[in-house]
Order: sequence, then structure tokens, then C-alpha cells
Amino acid sequence: MKLTLYCISAMLIILFYASCNSPTNSANATKDIIAEFDGEVIYANEINTIIKQELYDELCRIHEIKRKALEQLINVKLLQKEADKKQMTYQEYIDDYTNTQIGQFGIDSLLKRYRLESITEFREKSIYSVTVDSPTGKATRSFHLKGAIVNDLLDSLKRNKKIVQYLYPPKSPSINLNNLHAYYRGDLQSKVSVAIISDFDCESCIKAHPLYNSIYEDYKEKVKFGYIHYSTMPTFAEIASDAANKQNRFWEFQDSLYAYKGYIDSTAVFKIAHNMSMDINKLQKDIADDNGKKSIENTINQLVLLGVYATPTIIINGRLIVNSDSKEEICHLIDEELSK
Repeated sequence: MKLTLYCISAMLIILFYASCNSPTNSANATKDIIAEFDGEVIYANEINTIIKQELYDELCRIHEIKRKALEQLINVKLLQKEADKKQMTYQEYIDDYTNTQIGQFGIDSLLKRYRLESITEFREKSIYSVTVDSPTGKATRSFHLKGAIVNDLLDSLKRNKKIVQYLYPPKSPSINLNNLHAYYRGDLQSKVSVAIISDFDCESCIKAHPLYNSIYEDYKEKVKFGYIHYSTMPTFAEIASDAANKQNRFWEFQDSLYAYKGYIDSTAVFKIAHNMSMDINKLQKDIADDNGKKSIENTINQLVLLGVYATPTIIINGRLIVNSDSKEEICHLIDEELSK
């Protein structure tokens, strides 16, 4: 989600509040100053506060780069050790091993073993598949076959080696969701809470909604699930869902909003409410009430302060998770928290 002027303004207001409460008597405080104007100073920690999630995402991206590099380095060193045994160079060993495999089993047999009847090529965002017997395939199949043979060799080498990695992913920042305007269901007394920060108008949120519902169904007897609105500013859909909550119909109502095709205006909202046999007069009154709007707006501003900047965001027991659309990762972390 891109930040609009509204969010930027909210950030500035929050930063001003934070600066008013920042300690200024530290001997090392000047080291953290990153801007000054009219006698005012801005500290690095003020910026770090509101980009907490973005910084964490960057750390995760860097960790993934390091993880892939480490995996590649382990592969190279494993192959180099085998090459040293035969007093060969790295490349000589790979070529010798590949040629030995081809001589022993034959190209056609190896192509079938490694399922290389066709070769997948990529160009920009397009994927192309060519047969190995085509002119294009014949020109490059030896390289694909060599890669498959070497990967198979590496798998066999790793089975006989104890490989211990000490490269750990970054620890996610802790986010305190207390006092935020949220809606809860599931086991409200559970020690494990899953907060979904989402937006009815966000395409990624719409796609992820069935996934989150399936996770709720799997864990509703032992986990507390919360839903929190986040957008550039309070939307009509959010205000209407908050009004629906006053009739204890929030969860059904939000399901209908996510399933709705098209722009969510008052016509769409009241049609959904009518189909749910809700009290339309009460709904209209609650939508017009400023309290609900202010609660949503305050929560959006607080989320900015907490470093949340995008949707959907999943927070499990106060910790951001890396992949918000991976059921495997979300369930793994839930299980981990439940086992504590």
C-alpha cells in the first residue's frame, strides 16, 4: 500500500509528539541527530519508530540473500573438497563427473531421469517451454543436464555430511496492539493471539481473506483472532463494518464486504445489510456516529507510530511475520507459540 498525503501528515504529527517526549539530556544524544531546524532536532530513533516494519522487511530480504549465498558457498566447498581428492580444479572435476555419468547411463536415459524432456526458459515475466529435441533445446540441453547431474551429486554429498548453519533470521520487532480498535473472535482467553491488519479495498487483502478464514477455522478453539482496520484514511466500508459490529454482525459483514465485487458504497453496504436481515435504521445511525470514525482514525495513526505501513500484515503474539500469504509459515508460528 502506498502512503498518501494523509498518512504522511499523520506521521509528521506523530513524529512531533515523539520528539517532544524524546530524552535530550543524554551525552550521546547528538550522535543520533539527523536533522535540525529552528532550534529543533530530529533523532534517528524517531524515524526508526515509524519505519519499523519496513526496516524489518529489509532485514529479512538481506537475510534471504545471505542464506542463498551461504547455500551456494557450501555447495562450492563440497565440490572443491571432492576435486581436491582427485587433484583436479573445481571445473575439471565437474566436467569429469558429468562426462562419466553420461558415458555410464547415456544422455537419453539421464534426460528422462531428471525429467528434462522439455526446458523452461524465462524472459521478463513470461515463461517459455521448449522440447530438448528442438533446435533451441539441443543447443542448451547439455547445460541443463549438467546442472541436474551436479545437483544430484550435491544431494548425495550432503547426505553424508553434518552441515550446521548458524545464520539466523532477524527477530521481528515487538508491536503492542493494546488499546487499538479491534474485533475479536475465537478463544478470547488464549495465550496466543493472531492479529490481522487489513483493508477492504486492498487487492492483496481480498485475495488473502479466504486463507485467513481457513486458519481461523483450524485454530478457533485455541487461539484468539483479531481484526484491525488500516488504510490511508477511514473508508466507508470500515465505518459500516464497525456499525455492523454494534449488532454483533461484524464477522459476517466483513466476509460479505471482501466477497463483494466492485466499489463498496452505501448502496452495496445496505444491500448486504438487508440480505443479512440487519436493523437498517440502527445501522444508518451508527454509520453517522462520529465515535466509530474517530476510533478507526486513531487506530490508523497509532499503527503508523508502531511502524505498520502495509496490508495485509499478520502479527502473532506481538511479532510481525515475514510472509503474510503463507499458511505454512503462519500455522508454524502459531503452533510454536501454542507449544510454549
